[in-house]
Amino acid sequence: MLKAGFIGAGGRSQGAHYPSVNRLKDNVEMVAVCELDEARLNQVAEKYGFSHTFTDHREMLDSVDLDIIYCVMREEWILQPALDCLNAGKHIFMEKPPGANSDETQQILETAIANDLYAMVGFQRRYAAVTREAMRRVAEKGPVSTAITTFNKQMLDVKEFTTTLWNDVCHVVDLLRYMAGGEPVEVTAYQDKFGGQSRNCYTGLVRFDNDATGVVFGNRASGGRVLRSELHGVGIGCYMKIPEEIEIHEDNKKHTMGGWEVDNVDQGDGPRYEGVLTMHEHFIECIQKKEIPISDLRDVIHSIHLVDQIEGTLPE
Repeated sequence: MLKAGFIGAGGRSQGAHYPSVNRLKDNVEMVAVCELDEARLNQVAEKYGFSHTFTDHREMLDSVDLDIIYCVMREEWILQPALDCLNAGKHIFMEKPPGANSDETQQILETAIANDLYAMVGFQRRYAAVTREAMRRVAEKGPVSTAITTFNKQMLDVKEFTTTLWNDVCHVVDLLRYMAGGEPVEVTAYQDKFGGQSRNCYTGLVRFDNDATGVVFGNRASGGRVLRSELHGVGIGCYMKIPEEIEIHEDNKKHTMGGWEVDNVDQGDGPRYEGVLTMHEHFIECIQKKEIPISDLRDVIHSIHLVDQIEGTLPE
């Protein structure tokens, strides 16, 4: 039984991560939680029965014997808690993006390696049922030819601590690289501002070392939220509405499946087929088997480098 601690009890933590880890009771005991906001701290302590509560993560590390820590917080705050946890000998799970910039990501990675620990990043689109199904089917038909990812919203002139690409669109940059199955060798990218003062529209064309070509679209100046992807092989093309649907065109025949059908679960079990629960199960299984997680920083650092290439030089 792995003993888990949590740092952060904000909306993302309570909406996705706490409930999913709580479903892994056969393998994980939720022991300790740290949160600066005492109202939130008391809320999760009561709901999940934490036996130890803290407002200082260093006190938690000194007081409780933990195996893993879920560090779920915004990018501007993650560096020091992540380093402290790793230096205390704890595997960590982090939300995206893993740090305020790629230098911070590199620091966390180097600390994880130095301590022989895992630092997994919550790029959950990798684990979505429709993504896994597309990759399985395309792998059976030969090499990947093309991957496309799209993440659009309407969030005009929203001030970010970092940038729209780093904070949000990084999700589909990572998904593009993951589905393509190679490393980028050539990148052409455009960064634009529409209806606002900050960059809010990114378009990237990526050539990978396995001869796959990728295209990423990230537009916060659009009309609403759209999250989609495509993956193409030889005689097959998969079109995903993430996480709810995959449309498969194979040898001139069309087949559509819901994400819940892929995983053979109830349609109401969103955490399962959207990837959050599968992601947390994978993290725990990897720790138990001493295997590097799929979205550990040892791999994710390459997606972070691709994000930097698409971002280019930031304006003054």
